Parts: sequence; structure tokens; C-alpha cells
Amino acid sequence: MKISRLFIAPDGRLRATWRAFLFLLGCVALISAFSIAMVFALGSDPGGLPNELRLFLGGVASAPAVLLASFVFLRWFDRRSFRQLGFWFYQGWAKEFLWGLAGGALMVTAVAAVMLLAGSLEFRLRETDAASLALGMGWNLLLFLPPAAFEELLFRGYLFQRLVEGWGEFAAIFVLSALFGLGHLNNPAATPFSVANTVLIGILFAVLYLRTRGLWLPLGLHYAWNFWLGTVVSLPVSGIEIEHRLFDVTIGKPDWLTGGAYGPEASAVSTALVLAVSAWLIRTPHLGVSPALAKELE
Repeated sequence: MKISRLFIAPDGRLRATWRAFLFLLGCVALISAFSIAMVFALGSDPGGLPNELRLFLGGVASAPAVLLASFVFLRWFDRRSFRQLGFWFYQGWAKEFLWGLAGGALMVTAVAAVMLLAGSLEFRLRETDAASLALGMGWNLLLFLPPAAFEELLFRGYLFQRLVEGWGEFAAIFVLSALFGLGHLNNPAATPFSVANTVLIGILFAVLYLRTRGLWLPLGLHYAWNFWLGTVVSLPVSGIEIEHRLFDVTIGKPDWLTGGAYGPEASAVSTALVLAVSAWLIRTPHLGVSPALAKELE
């Protein structure tokens, strides 16, 4: 067998696995460049900033970098339209995004309700004026969008899509979801169980993409999960306690039920819910590819 066949597909393009590998290198380079530019713009190292501000700035630097890399690779390496990424305003995108928002809020509410009924949470409404509350809610709406967009573009976007093309759905889901989980290993109060749960959540997001071939549904669920968890339910989001929230919450025991300092994403309640929802999503006939998007994927 010619060595070139290891790299070049019969259609003359670089094989999907190599495109995915080069894309990952390109993302690292662009994210580094965008981050350095941000440091110069800020005039200081973001490492000394509060966790949630670093979370926001990291998303602001990283999401455009991954989006740019996706555009370049789709046009130059894949010889395809950028629309095949599934991140444009096709007919039905808003509906998918809104369903994602509703699903994320409902899932978080369900998890918190179980903990509340078990007597493991105690809520006290925070004392604040209406103006401060409105400003805080507005900041949180802004805060969670760039990081969620970055993670969906990286873990369910071009990289995942090329691995599906080259390895098949099962292997691509396993590898990218594992990396998604490990990417949260350095979060405050992270545990092996929180990482395992994050892997399962990554599988859920991957299933949402594969059922719709668009990024709007997983993005909506991801964004709403984080916003609703940190702001309305007022519990830690992947170990990060959000400053502007509706309640002060006393988190009781046991940690396997509540997730402890990491929050519900390290809870067995979340494990059961994510598994149940993922199983339903795989089987439900109510999800499908938008006709406009399907036409672009032909």
C-alpha cells in the first residue's frame, strides 16, 4: 500500500482523521494568539482575575478562534460550505435553541428538586434591590454564553464531525466526551466522579448534535444549564460559585447526592437524569435534521 494512502483519501482530500488533528493544532495556535492579544488589551494577566471573569474572557478569546479555524478548514481542507458546521441561521435554528434553553432549565430544576425533597438543600432569598438584581442577571446572561459557545464549537463542531467521518459515531463520541470531561479536571473542587459526570453530559450534547446535525440545540441546553444552575438555583457551576444569584444556599450531605462544593454536576442525581434523557433522545422520533440544514449536508 502506498504511504500516501494513509494521508490522502480517494477523493483527493486529506483523510478526516488528519484534518481533525491539524484542526486541533490550528485551534491551539489561534486560541493562544487571541489570548495573548487579550492580555495586551487588558494590560494585565487574566490569571489574577475572579473565576467567573476568567471564565467569560476565556470564552470571548476562544470561541471566535475555534469558529475561524472551522471556517478555514471547511473551505480549504474539506472543500465544503461553512454551513455544514451546523452553526448558521437555517430554518428552525431558533426553535432548536429555545428547546435547548427550556431543556437545560428543566433538567437543572429537576435535579435541585430531588435534592430539596431529600432535605439536602436550604434556600434563603438574597436581600438586594431591584436594580442590582437586574444588573446581576444581565451580567450572568452574558457571562455564560461565550464559554458554552466555545465548548460546543470545539467538542461538537468541526473536530467531532471529522472524527465521526473518520472513526464512526461511537468512537468519536467516546473520545471527545472523555476529553470534554478531562477539560474540567482542574476546576475548583473537581473529583473523579465530577469528571465522569461531565463525560456523560458530553455524550448527551453529542447525541443532540447527531440527532439534529446542528449546534443550536446542544448550545441552548449547555447555556441554559449553566445559567439556570448558577443564577436561579444558585448552586456552583462546575465548582465555580457565581456572585450574582437569587439565593444563598446551604448544601447538606451526603456529597454523592448534592455534589458538594462542585455542585450538582458531581451528583448521582445528575448521573441518573443525564442517562435517562440521553436514552430518550436516542430513541425519540421528535428530533430530526432541519430540511434547510439537510440540503446543505447533501
